[in-house]
Amino acid sequence: MPIETTFEWEGRTIRLSYTPRRWTVIDHIEIVAEDRDPLPITKTGYKSHFFGPVEPALDIEEVTAFVVDWLNEDAQTQAWQDYLEQSKQLSLF
Repeated sequence: MPIETTFEWEGRTIRLSYTPRRWTVIDHIEIVAEDRDPLPITKTGYKSHFFGPVEPALDIEEVTAFVVDWLNEDAQTQAWQDYLEQSKQLSLF
């Protein structure tokens, strides 16, 4: 059964779902930007990620901290900085 939470990152609402031992084999998270605009870790605002399994299973606060760290790290990339700059400008195309 998934464990769910919502948190704010850079003024945006992010929904997070964590399923430890999905299919009794692997841990799984789903990350969804409520506005479905891109995030540093996904161009679509949605990310499905498998990992582990981690023993013992993580709690939702640990998973949230992992995702926030992931977002913050990828927000430092040149690709994300370029996206932010381009999104400030109006485009005719």
